[in-house]
Amino acid sequence: MQIYLVASVCLLIVVPLSLGEYEYSWLQTSLAVLLLDICLYPSALYLAQHKADLPTMPVFCLAYALQFAFPIFTQEDTFLLMGAEVRYLAEKDVAIALLLAIAGICSLQLGYYWFQRSNYRKVVPVAHLPLKKSKALAYCVLVGIFLPLLFTFKGIIPEEFQQPLSAILRVLQNQVLVVIAILGWLFYGRKESKFYGVWLYGLVMVTAMRGISSGSLEDALAPIGIFFVVKWLYTRRVPVVPIVATAALVVFLSPVKADYREWTWVADDPELAQQSSLTRGTLWIEQAMEYWKDTLSGNRDLAEATSSATGRADFIHQVAYIYSMTPSVVPYQYGKTYSFFLVSFIPRLLWPDKPTAGSANGFYAVTYGINSEEGAKTTTFGVSILGEAFMNFGWPGVVLIMLLQGILIGAMQHSFGGRDSGSGGQAVFLAFFVYFLNGIGSSAEIMFGGILQNLILGYLLLLWARQKPSRDRTRALPLGHAAFLR
Repeated sequence: MQIYLVASVCLLIVVPLSLGEYEYSWLQTSLAVLLLDICLYPSALYLAQHKADLPTMPVFCLAYALQFAFPIFTQEDTFLLMGAEVRYLAEKDVAIALLLAIAGICSLQLGYYWFQRSNYRKVVPVAHLPLKKSKALAYCVLVGIFLPLLFTFKGIIPEEFQQPLSAILRVLQNQVLVVIAILGWLFYGRKESKFYGVWLYGLVMVTAMRGISSGSLEDALAPIGIFFVVKWLYTRRVPVVPIVATAALVVFLSPVKADYREWTWVADDPELAQQSSLTRGTLWIEQAMEYWKDTLSGNRDLAEATSSATGRADFIHQVAYIYSMTPSVVPYQYGKTYSFFLVSFIPRLLWPDKPTAGSANGFYAVTYGINSEEGAKTTTFGVSILGEAFMNFGWPGVVLIMLLQGILIGAMQHSFGGRDSGSGGQAVFLAFFVYFLNGIGSSAEIMFGGILQNLILGYLLLLWARQKPSRDRTRALPLGHAAFLR
């Protein structure tokens, strides 16, 4: 921790002074470095404590650093509105957005670490799910064969049942990510045969390619994110290769993402619909290769080519824009965008016409001039958890909502992410937590709306592979320990 403290102070002094020569705002760079230091605190603490828990808060705060601190150094103080209108942001608004982010991240960490040390954590049950190797392998084989067939022939499910079953189908689809986490446990945690390493790397690449074929960068990056967290957990070293691979994939594919989606999502091409996931994914890669070939040949400016990727990860200027508009132009919403949580616990199987999560993103896009009502039906613009909190309650909302988010993540970490949860509980949690890293740029209802049901269902699906405690060992333990194992 001493190295972290010294490095943080040095960065806070050196970076603003160095960048001042390049016309960077001293105030903005100082606040951005302070925000970065705060986001790195959980990683420094995790590495210093040598715990066997998932690095949930370290990874979560690294995602916040990427989307709220780094854009100060890579993006101009502008925000793009509907019709390609560029809104120039005041330096004061960007500085206040950074202060909002600092207050929010501090509240997030306060809620998380308070819960970890609070007696209230005893109220939250722990999902004891250590895995038996033979059953875990059977699960991996079953998921690796049965589920791909299910989603390949998804059309056999009557259309009227697909919407009510959408949440269950999504959970089943996520089980491939659970398999990646289990294989990571076998290869890095148990030091098993290199065969499991080949299986792990191969499955990560195949799953990423399937995500690319769907036109979703989030689905393409999810398996890489699982691999990153699992390797960090079991090797106790921050893996650099997945970070580089993620950044490279985003920069490489982002410029042509809209064109690829237009072709695969909107265009009615029966030949394309019949092609395999591998073929469709290859089309996106080929389009990206042509784009970058033109760029590197000098036909396009490099800054223009990378702007779509760097802009995708910029939420600090979005928060600055929301701050400049609220409440002077758009009044506070006082909780209206959180109304979905009132019905989120009702299964769609029981209520097929239940409202769909995402209304907060649509409200933000239309009301703040990002998109038209028609455009918002087909294109999503995430409001961000932090931006939505300010949009509803101002400064107090940022502190309160981020505090509650920290407590909720702390509760999930205690139940599924700790050492007592076992490799199975951690795998189930990881399959959903990985989407949080991109979800911080969306609304609260998208991020947390169905998390409880998803975690419980994921737990039940893997429960049969649980390693039962030895009876002989249980008898030899004191009464309290024996009860804990059961």
